[in-house]
Amino acid sequence: MASAKVFGKLFFLLCTSYVVAVTSCYILLESSSNFSLGELFREHFFGSVAIAIIVLGCSAVSLATILRPLRELKETADSLAKGNLNRPILRSGTDEFGDLATALVKIQKKTVARVTSLKDYNDRLETVLGSMDDGVLAIATDQTILLANRASRRFLNFTTDESVGRDLLEVSRSRILHESVTHAFKTNLPSEREFESQGKQRYTLSLRVTPLPGDPCPGVVVVLHDVTELRRLENMRSEFVANVSHELKTPLSSIKAYAETLRLGAIDDAENNFTFLARIEEQAERLYQLILDLLQIARIESGEEAIDMIELALDEVALSTVASHRDEAEIKNITVTVAHNPISLIRADEDGIRAILDNLINNAIKYTPDGGIVNITWFDENESVVLVVEDTGIGIPEGDLNRVFERFYRVDKARSREMGGTGLGLSIVKHLTQSFRGSVSVTSKPNKGSRFVVNFPKLNVP
Repeated sequence: MASAKVFGKLFFLLCTSYVVAVTSCYILLESSSNFSLGELFREHFFGSVAIAIIVLGCSAVSLATILRPLRELKETADSLAKGNLNRPILRSGTDEFGDLATALVKIQKKTVARVTSLKDYNDRLETVLGSMDDGVLAIATDQTILLANRASRRFLNFTTDESVGRDLLEVSRSRILHESVTHAFKTNLPSEREFESQGKQRYTLSLRVTPLPGDPCPGVVVVLHDVTELRRLENMRSEFVANVSHELKTPLSSIKAYAETLRLGAIDDAENNFTFLARIEEQAERLYQLILDLLQIARIESGEEAIDMIELALDEVALSTVASHRDEAEIKNITVTVAHNPISLIRADEDGIRAILDNLINNAIKYTPDGGIVNITWFDENESVVLVVEDTGIGIPEGDLNRVFERFYRVDKARSREMGGTGLGLSIVKHLTQSFRGSVSVTSKPNKGSRFVVNFPKLNVP
C-alpha cells in the first residue's frame, strides 16, 4: 500500500493551493464589473503577493516536513553501508518514515550481531592457527597469500609479517614451495614433499599442498610439519647402531686374534703367552664396561633405572669420590684441588651422584697432561647447588661443544680409544643430571682446558 500519510500531506498542500487560487479568481470576477483591469491589479496586487507568499511558505514547510526524515534515513543508510554500525537511528513515529526507521534499526542490530559473530569466529580461528606447531598457508589462484599463521612465517623465514595479500614469491624464496603450489593448481591434485628451509635457523619440513574444491580451483591450502627433531633422532639412531657395532667389534676382534694366536702355538711361548692373556682380559674388561654403560643409559632413558631419590648433601659423596681418584691423579702427577662451601640439601640418588662425579673427574684426569691441575668445586647459587669440575687439559674445539654429551661422540676418536674410553661417560652424566631435574653445560678452549658445570635444584625449591 502507498504511504497514505505522506500522500495525505501532499494532497492537503494541493487542496490548499486550489482553494486559494479559486478564491482569488472569484474575487477578481466579482470585482471586474466595477473596476478597470489596471485598478483591479492595483487593488489586489499586494493581496495576491501575500497569498502567493503564504502558499509558497506552506508548500516549503510541507516539503521540509516530508524531506527531512528522508534525508536523515538516507544518511543513516549511507553510514551503515560504510560500516559505521554504531550510529544511532533517532527517527521515530507512527508514519511510514517511523516504520522505515524501525526496519533500519532491526537491520542494524542483525548486522551488528553478524559482524560480532564473524569477528569472534575470526579471532578464534587466528588463536587456533597461531597456537599450532604446524605451519598453515592459504593461497589464491593468483598465488597471493590469503592466510599465514605464525609457524609458517617462522618456518619459511618470511621477509615481512604483513604477508596477507602479497605474492608468495615476494615473501618467501622457497623454490620447492612455489613449485608444489604451481603443480597443485595445474593438476588439481594434492602433493607431498620434504625439504630443508633456508635462513639462519634451518628446519626440515614435510610439505603437503591440497587444492580447495571447485572448478576452477579457487586456491590451495599448504600445511608445513616440522620433522627436524624426528630426522635428527633417526640419524642419531643410525649413528648409534653403527657406533655400537664398531665399539663391540673392536674388542671382540682383539680377543679373537689373541685367542687364535694362543691356539696356534703361542700358548707354549713362555715369554708372550701371559702377555696375550693379559690383552684378552683387558679387551674383555673393556667390552664388559661398554655393555654396562649401554645398559645403564638404556635403563635411565626408559625410566627403569632403580633410582633411590633421597635428601643428601653433596659434600660427603663428593669428597669420597674425589679421594678414590687421587691415586690415578698421582700417577700422572696431576694436582687435584677441592674447594667447597656448606651447601643446602638436594634430592638425588647417591649412586647417581657418584656416577656423575666419577665420569667428570675421570675424564678431567684422563685428558689432562702430566703435571696439570684439576679443580673440583661445589657451592650454593641462588636456587641451585652447583658442581664444577675444571681442568687444564687438552680442551674441546668450539665446534664439538654441542655434541660432547651425545652417545659415542669423541673429539679425538683414536686417542679416546687408546685411553680406554667408551664414549658414553658424558652421555651418562647428562641423563642422570636430567633425571635429578638438573642441567649440565661445558665451556672449553683447545689446549686451555675444560669447565663442566652441573646444576641441581635445592631441596626447598619446588
